[in-house]
Amino acid sequence: MKQILSIVFVILTTITLQAQVVVIDPGHGYGATTSDNPDGRTATEIETSLDVGLRTRTLIQNSCSSWTVHMTRTTNLNSWISVNQRATMANNWGADRLLSIHCNAGGGTGTETFYCTYDDTTTAADIAFAQKIQNDMSTNGSWNNRRCVEDNSFLSYHLGVLRYSSATGCLNEIGFVDSSDATKLTNSTWRATFANSYFNSLKSNLGVTCSSSLPGSFTLTLTPECSGTTSQMRLNWTASAGATSYDIYRNGSLYASNITGTQFLNTYLITPGTSYSYYVKAKNTAGGTNNSNGTKTATAVACVPGAFTVSATATCSGSTSAINVTWTASANATSYDIYRNGNLYAQDVTGTSFLNTYLITAGTTYTYYLKAKNSAGTTNNSNGTRSVTATSCAAKISENNDNFITAGEPSFKAYPNPTSGLISVNLTNVNSSKVSFSVFDITGKKVYNAESSIKEKDFVTEINLDKLPSGTYILLVRLDNKEYSQKIVKQ
Repeated sequence: MKQILSIVFVILTTITLQAQVVVIDPGHGYGATTSDNPDGRTATEIETSLDVGLRTRTLIQNSCSSWTVHMTRTTNLNSWISVNQRATMANNWGADRLLSIHCNAGGGTGTETFYCTYDDTTTAADIAFAQKIQNDMSTNGSWNNRRCVEDNSFLSYHLGVLRYSSATGCLNEIGFVDSSDATKLTNSTWRATFANSYFNSLKSNLGVTCSSSLPGSFTLTLTPECSGTTSQMRLNWTASAGATSYDIYRNGSLYASNITGTQFLNTYLITPGTSYSYYVKAKNTAGGTNNSNGTKTATAVACVPGAFTVSATATCSGSTSAINVTWTASANATSYDIYRNGNLYAQDVTGTSFLNTYLITAGTTYTYYLKAKNSAGTTNNSNGTRSVTATSCAAKISENNDNFITAGEPSFKAYPNPTSGLISVNLTNVNSSKVSFSVFDITGKKVYNAESSIKEKDFVTEINLDKLPSGTYILLVRLDNKEYSQKIVKQ
C-alpha cells in the first residue's frame, strides 16, 4: 500500500511540475482610442510590451502543451485596466508565475527588474524569479544591467500588480523609450529576442522541460516559373521537425493535403499575370499543426510570347532594292527570328523592324514570317506569312572604288575595290554599339563572317579576303536592324 501511495505521489508531483499556469501582464494599455491614455504612457511602451508579451505567449503555446498561459490584455485599444485588476486576474487564474512587462522612461539605458516581498511567504522564490529574468534579459538583450531589487527599496512604494498578487512574480522594465534603447524596443528582431529570453527564463525558473505538441518551425519559398509553355508555381519549404505531412493553402483555401516531402509544383489553373498566395501547415501524428513562416505571394509568368502581326513592304535603300519587315511587339518576347522563303535568315533581332537588302532582286517575290522568343526560349510564330515583290530602284550599286555606297544613315566605304585580299571598311555617323560583316559569293553562300564592337561614331576596320578565290562578292554590313551592301571584286 505504501508503495502504491508513493507512486501516486510521484505522478501527482510530476503533473504539478509540468502543468504550469503563467500570466503575462503587458502593462499599460489605451482606452477606446490612442489619445485615451489614462496612464500617460508612450506608444512605444504600450505597443512594445504587448508585442513582446504576445510573442512570449506564442512560444509557450507552441512548445509547452501542458502549460496554461493567460494575458491581462491582448490588444492595444480598449485594454486599460488598473494594477489591482491585473493582480486579481492573476489570482483568479491561479497563476504560478506572473511576469509584468513594461518599458522605462527618464533618459537612462538598460534593463531592470523589481520584485515584491510585502506580506509574502515566498520571498526566496520571488527573488530567484526576478534575478533569472534580469540576468537573462541583460545578457540576451545586450542591455546595461541596471538593477534587480525590491520594488519599494528603489521606488519608495510597492508595485500594486506584484503586491496584490499571490503568484511568484516580477516586473521587468525592458529598456528606455526615450534614449538609444528605443531603437531596440521598436525592432521586430529584438522583440523576438526579448520574448525568447522571457520564455527560457520561465522554463529554467520553473525547472520544467517542455515537450512540444506541435511540429517545428519552418520557412516557405515561392517561385513562379515555366515548364515549356505551361506557367507554374513552385513551392519549397524547409523540413519541420516532427512533421509527418503538410497541407497547402492557396489564396486562403486548402488546395492540397497530406503532402510528404518538402516541395510542391502547382500547375493547375495557373493564369499568367495573376497573383497567387500560398501558405503551408505542417502536421504531426498527434494532429498538431504549425503554419509556415508567413504567406508568400507571387505573380505567374507568361510562358509563351504574346500574339503579334507582321507586315512586309517593298522599298529602296538608296539605290538598292530592299524589303522593310515590321511587326507589332509581342508581349514577353525578348527577341525575334526572321525567316525568308521558309529558311532562317536573321536571328535574335531586337526591336520591331528589319530592313532586308541582301540579294533582293527587283521583280522577285519574297515571303517572310517571324518567331517571337522569350527568355526561356519558348517561341510564338507571327500571324501568318507575308509575301511581297521587290521594286526596281532608280540607281544601282556603284562599282567605283572611291565612292561611298550610301543607304541612308549611316554610310560606309570599302576600299580598295577591286582588292587583292585586304580591304578597309570605313563607317561614318554610326549610332550602334555593334556591327556585323558578312561576305557572300555569287551563289549566295556565306564565305566570311565577323562582328565588332563600336565605341565611336566613325569606325574603321579591315577584312582579309586573301584566302578567297578571285571573283565577285557581296559585302553585307548589318547595324542593328538595317543592312547595307556593296559589290566587292577579288582579283
